[in-house]
Amino acid sequence: MILEDLLPMMNIDKLTIPVCCYHFDQDRLKDGGSLYYHFIIDEKKATFTHSNKEIHVRIPYLFTASAKDKDDMSTKENEENFFSLEVEYHLSITLENEVKIEDDLKKDFLHGVAPRILHPYFRQSVAEALQKAGLPQLNLPLFENVFEPKKPEKRK
Repeated sequence: MILEDLLPMMNIDKLTIPVCCYHFDQDRLKDGGSLYYHFIIDEKKATFTHSNKEIHVRIPYLFTASAKDKDDMSTKENEENFFSLEVEYHLSITLENEVKIEDDLKKDFLHGVAPRILHPYFRQSVAEALQKAGLPQLNLPLFENVFEPKKPEKRK
């Protein structure tokens, strides 16, 4: 079975957020410095469990914001994280038919499909957490597949 055959048989029943916590250290926020944002999916903690007609997917996202003093722009080592956000999403999916899902198919779903489903919710979680901390608004890109390595650009 391939992913294109599996997807039409899936019905998302529930999307929950069992973990959502942030930490803001105002002392590390440097006035007038440059701000840097970084987000990833914690691939080592992502899980895909399947039994009978039920699938449960857990995907943790991590977001950090760091600042660098405007007088010391020399190295990345001088960046200090002043904000971090950890959000875990849980997708509950029902299959129309009982099927055996191979490991390669699970990996394809975790790396390609689930991030596309969850990314809009992650964008919202980041925006809300930044607002609650009193930080400037940030609009994350619409979608960036954080599992796919960037392809090197071809030189002309």
